[in-house]
Amino acid sequence: MAWIALAVSTAALYWIYDGYARFLSLCVSVHRLSGGQGAGLSSEADIEAAALPDMTVLLTVHNEQDVILKRIANLLECDYPADRLSVLVASDGSTDQTSDLVRSIKDNRVRLIETPGLGKTGTQNLALKKVNSDIVVFTDADIVFDHQFFNRIAERFRDERVGAVDGRLLYSASASDSTINSQGFYWNYEMKVRRLESQLGWLAVVAGASFAVRRELLQPMESSIGEDCIVPLDVVKQGYLVVHEPSAIAYNEFEEGVGLTLRRRIRQTLRNWQGTWSRPELLNPFRHPFYALALWSHKLLRWLSPVFLLVALVTSCWLLVTVPNVFSLVAAAPFLALFGMAGLGWVATSFGRRIPGTGVAFSFLLANTAFLVGVVRATFGSRIHAYRNA
Repeated sequence: MAWIALAVSTAALYWIYDGYARFLSLCVSVHRLSGGQGAGLSSEADIEAAALPDMTVLLTVHNEQDVILKRIANLLECDYPADRLSVLVASDGSTDQTSDLVRSIKDNRVRLIETPGLGKTGTQNLALKKVNSDIVVFTDADIVFDHQFFNRIAERFRDERVGAVDGRLLYSASASDSTINSQGFYWNYEMKVRRLESQLGWLAVVAGASFAVRRELLQPMESSIGEDCIVPLDVVKQGYLVVHEPSAIAYNEFEEGVGLTLRRRIRQTLRNWQGTWSRPELLNPFRHPFYALALWSHKLLRWLSPVFLLVALVTSCWLLVTVPNVFSLVAAAPFLALFGMAGLGWVATSFGRRIPGTGVAFSFLLANTAFLVGVVRATFGSRIHAYRNA
């Protein structure tokens, strides 16, 4: 029985962190050989020349006085027709100078609404009632868009099948923080999976800080679930595609520090776990086989990976103790090495030092710790409404 549990948990971990991406790559290759066309990549003959759509950038903020002017300047300086771009700043319960700074901007493309602490999603629901543009772009105050971001997004919306476009969020960090740097491996894998799912038309995930959606497809959002989770699910439910556009680039920095990283991932896991289960029909392989496969493999199983990891560790160690032979040693070695390297990585991080390879192991276990805590909290009904900087 222990061998079966070990085999199943190890296979699940492999599928989550490597096998699924390889499967997607194979599917893309087969699709291309069969003459299939990528999702959201209609030929020029299929796309009528159309004017660039009107876009409204929805910037929902709370106490962002240090970055708000720089963020708005970045948006207005992007290469997009001025008469087709506007910025709606929704300041929710800000107690600093955020709202005053927005009012000081002498540009009629910038609007401000203020709400009395409704929470991010509640404020977004209210702000969206004041948006009539073709496209709504969701972003955060600490992001920087490449100057071609809006043009690249607009190009994808020329395809009428496309309901939402996910930009490519790039992270940078100080070379002195090995824990943050090692997160780049995780994010690169995430971007690879999104790109492949997009090419197959299976994508139902976006980065909340850099995505756009057709205004007509937006529905009121539950206040405890983030827009990055619920909006793409609602888009695909309505029969439209979510596509990833690698050339629509946005920049951000990883939050520094183990504590901040852990809290951020717990928060993301909790809200996204609840949000994904709120659309159960998309998880049903008999109704939506490809989206179900993508959501289970890309999201739900990944958040359950700490369970598989703990089962693999416990069963492999049990077998090593009770049946000490070369097979049990080989089975236990990878998991013992992972936890051992993660321990060294934690110690090294505590002293501000780097030991090659240990940062990746520590970051992996840190993420899985956050997944486990987030899922447990979600299971017991915890809800998040406040801002991360509140």
